[in-house]
Amino acid sequence: MRISYKKIKFMAMTASVSMAVLFAPINNAKAEEAITSAQKKEIETIVKQVISDNPELILNSVRKFQENQELKAAQSAEENLKDYKEFFAKKDLPMVGNPDGDVTIVEFFDFNCGYCKKAFEDVQKIIEEDKNVRIVFMDMPILSPTSSKMANIGLAAHKQGKYFEMHKALMDYRGSQTDEAFFKLAEKLGLDMNKLKEDMESADIQAFITKSKTMAQSLGIRGTPGFIIGEKVYPGYIGIDAMRKAVKEARDAGVKK
Repeated sequence: MRISYKKIKFMAMTASVSMAVLFAPINNAKAEEAITSAQKKEIETIVKQVISDNPELILNSVRKFQENQELKAAQSAEENLKDYKEFFAKKDLPMVGNPDGDVTIVEFFDFNCGYCKKAFEDVQKIIEEDKNVRIVFMDMPILSPTSSKMANIGLAAHKQGKYFEMHKALMDYRGSQTDEAFFKLAEKLGLDMNKLKEDMESADIQAFITKSKTMAQSLGIRGTPGFIIGEKVYPGYIGIDAMRKAVKEARDAGVKK
């Protein structure tokens, strides 16, 4: 037999107040006096009955809590993003598209991430379709040691003015994950191999990767890919249609300012 809503509400309120007393410190004399052992048992019985007869109350409470946490995380991410706006506007970042584009897409990625490879197809479509978009690539090598190696190669190629060519070669590559294989890709692009290998170990490249990971964490991006489009953060793979929509919204928001 289900309990009426009014009774549930009354019992829940009673339980809520009483449970606060139950979990008060033992040395709190007033709390000890406020409720007897018999009353404690009665409250426990009521709470168990409410949960047993109305499990959806617990599920709804958990769902509401998760929604609130997600909302707080999103608000925190967009607030932190304000601190990075100037950084993402820098002209010397690894990027492709229109350097003076009115909308910037920032992608946090790992070369070994399957969804990043899929997202790269979307990125290329956006570049072809929209000549007023600028795309910045932020390395987030978290999946394997070879992810770090590939990130270093890509950023070293950036020092020779061939970042996107190297980025594309690594994203398209499906062979064995060895230094020799990666270096062959670089050789085909006509890169200076001695300089490439030296730059791969440079302190500024390591600092860039560390900064990228730190930024991602503060923006609520825990895995790859993750995107910033305009002034909004999009954790995870979003697909070409959502990317187009986000670009339009960012552009419209810019026009309104």
